[in-house]
Amino acid sequence: MDKRTSKSVKQAFGTNFQQYCERHKIILKQDKCGTYMAPNADVLTECIDVLDHIKLQINKRLRKIERLKPPLKPKDNKNYSNKENKEHKKRLHKQKEEHVFRKKSKDMLPNAFFIDLSLQIYVYDTSPIVPSYTIHTAPKDYILNTAKTGNEIYEFIIQNVLKKVNISNYESSVPFIVPLLQQLQKRHKNFHYNRVFKQLTQDLKFNEKSNCIHEIPIKHLRSFFNFIFANVVPLGLFGKLTNLKKVRKAMSHLLITPRFKSFDLLPLILKLDISSIAWLKNLQTLKTQWLVLAKFIKWFFTGFLIKILCIQFHVTTVSTRNYQRLYITRSNWCSVQRQFIKKKILSNALQPEVKYKQWTPPIGTFMLRPKGSSVRPIFLSKYKEKDKSDIRIVFKFLKQLQITEYGETSFQEKWKSVMKLKHTSKTKKFYLISSDVKDAFGSIIQGHLYNIIRSLSKNLPKVLLISTYAVKSAGKSIDNNTLCYKEYFSNGNLQLPLSAGTLYARTSHSNSLRMQKRWLLQRIRKYIFHQRVQVGKQTYIIGKGVVQGTMLSPILSEIYYNFVLQKQMTLFTNRGEIIRYVDDILYITDNEVFAKQFLQFVQEGIPQYNCYFKKLKTQSNIANSTNTITYIGYNINCDTLEVEPKYTNTRLQYIARLSIKNNLTVMKCFEKRVCSMPCLKLSKVVLDSHVNTKKTVTKILQQACLLQAKRTQALRRQLFNDVQQNARRIFIIIKNSNIKITKYILKILLTFHEKMWQSTQRIWYKKILKMLWVSYKNIFKKDKMFKKYFQKIYIQ
Repeated sequence: MDKRTSKSVKQAFGTNFQQYCERHKIILKQDKCGTYMAPNADVLTECIDVLDHIKLQINKRLRKIERLKPPLKPKDNKNYSNKENKEHKKRLHKQKEEHVFRKKSKDMLPNAFFIDLSLQIYVYDTSPIVPSYTIHTAPKDYILNTAKTGNEIYEFIIQNVLKKVNISNYESSVPFIVPLLQQLQKRHKNFHYNRVFKQLTQDLKFNEKSNCIHEIPIKHLRSFFNFIFANVVPLGLFGKLTNLKKVRKAMSHLLITPRFKSFDLLPLILKLDISSIAWLKNLQTLKTQWLVLAKFIKWFFTGFLIKILCIQFHVTTVSTRNYQRLYITRSNWCSVQRQFIKKKILSNALQPEVKYKQWTPPIGTFMLRPKGSSVRPIFLSKYKEKDKSDIRIVFKFLKQLQITEYGETSFQEKWKSVMKLKHTSKTKKFYLISSDVKDAFGSIIQGHLYNIIRSLSKNLPKVLLISTYAVKSAGKSIDNNTLCYKEYFSNGNLQLPLSAGTLYARTSHSNSLRMQKRWLLQRIRKYIFHQRVQVGKQTYIIGKGVVQGTMLSPILSEIYYNFVLQKQMTLFTNRGEIIRYVDDILYITDNEVFAKQFLQFVQEGIPQYNCYFKKLKTQSNIANSTNTITYIGYNINCDTLEVEPKYTNTRLQYIARLSIKNNLTVMKCFEKRVCSMPCLKLSKVVLDSHVNTKKTVTKILQQACLLQAKRTQALRRQLFNDVQQNARRIFIIIKNSNIKITKYILKILLTFHEKMWQSTQRIWYKKILKMLWVSYKNIFKKDKMFKKYFQKIYIQ
């Protein structure tokens, strides 16, 4: 290897691997994207084995540090004084007596009647597909509107709710509950829900902290349902005001329940005072009373309250990664949809369909997501298996075109250039400007995009070969020693779409697939100019921009804006660095004149390419005292250029989702999520000593540890109803996850300091582990169940 390649191998994989390659005369070829090609698959396997061995040695060093001086020690419970021993025995005896009493009285408790009953309810999102113009239309199973008598309503509840529970002797309660249900039905039909809600929200103003301008605040929704409880629901259904208040409170909790989580009605039912509900008293047995009450409560929520919610409001969310519900009035949402479609038609973004005999992309639909003061249209399409195969081939071709011409440098790699600029700069003042492209997908000029792609592929041969490559990513687990085989276009003018630091090797040419460049360009042309969307019964062609949501959309956007920015911003790259990620742009320079020119450039936009930037999202430290710029999830200090992760302000209950898949137990899923690292945002750039000082790194680690403790608490609350039974195992998982996270962080630190002294490693190990346990102690100090476990841990 030449000196330049050898140096880059050292930076990517470490000194030991570089020395091994030089000793065994292994020649790796580096491309401009930072990937490394081995001569053949055998050499690639050898290199992977060496890297796995190096990682294994690092793990051994970490285990050795852990054995030498553990930072955590449990208190010695054996060395009690005589007095403490007596008290301890008394507590154990008391716990044993309580356990025996609970076991004997289990059959006497009402929750014994509800075993295996489905008392979980959900609030499902309403359809986001355009158009959905139906306003205030009740579904067919809305019994309050369809039933003619109270008897029919009561019979419907008994027969159709919790069908597994058969109750035959409920007739004695009919004369008492039927008048109450008739009263509920009459009040419901006479109550003007829409008018009442308008009166409650007539003074509603947009809150800047809201996710969407059309969003209805939860406090207004609570007021609306409280008004319903006061004016529609007869008090006699629940016996007394205390019971009604408990039901009302449960509805308030249901409104803020995360989208992925069910709401359990059992705790509510057990809290109700059944003796005060007069219409239940004539039922013969206590069990029958509880079961009839359970049926009624479930119907009251699913057949009355949730029906009102879904008829009056559009239930949605801002993004699929945020599980907080958004509520928008139906009439407002229908108006938003109409305006969206009208605007698209008037601007020729939606054009009447023209029939083609040749192949055209499948017809899709629009799904609208609220976004600030507007909506984000997501394109949904159903592809046949042949179409899926074709689109994957086209995607690979476009990806290789893009990476060949513009490269694929991560934020971390770019920030290294920024730090070099900082060290070589004669001035201490740096200027930062960041902004977002306005309507990045919809603003693309289709003709320009296709011409750009044609120009990029101009020098490629008419026939391209698709070959198989053996790939091993540098970030994969050391336990996975098998090679991964992927197919890419093999041509000297096309780079492989692999991330920096990836090792790969080319396999035999015998099985290469021949692909016509003309066929690829024809498919691309169709996807750009003839993408169809169905709105109601009408089919349109996308006349402007590209749709967001398909596999090709992001890469088409990447090619377009990379071309535009490279052509228009060459002047600024001479005295600074431009970092771009999707539609986010950041410019850093030490020259004030260039900074002001760039800010003016952003404010004016690029009219010839229909590229404009969001004024409200533009950040700068030129004319104001702003000390921090936020960019793609990082907070950048304008004075020191230090980088810190930006953690979301969304409440953890809306982001700490855990879906149970592949028949995993709840405990195993909890362990998997608690040990997950990406959400901590501890990337290499924020832990790099060349970027951040030791003080800043310590601050970042403290924030991450606190977030980890809060996440764990949120997950524990969501997943475990019986905490007492699982407390010990949960604590063990927390303990093991702390060790795993500590090792993960220390491994990153070792990538920057390969020759770190063992004593320094031990200091960092103890320091990180201490941060984690202190965070857990602070978060769980009010938790009665876990407090005793954390009290047994003291930190040196």
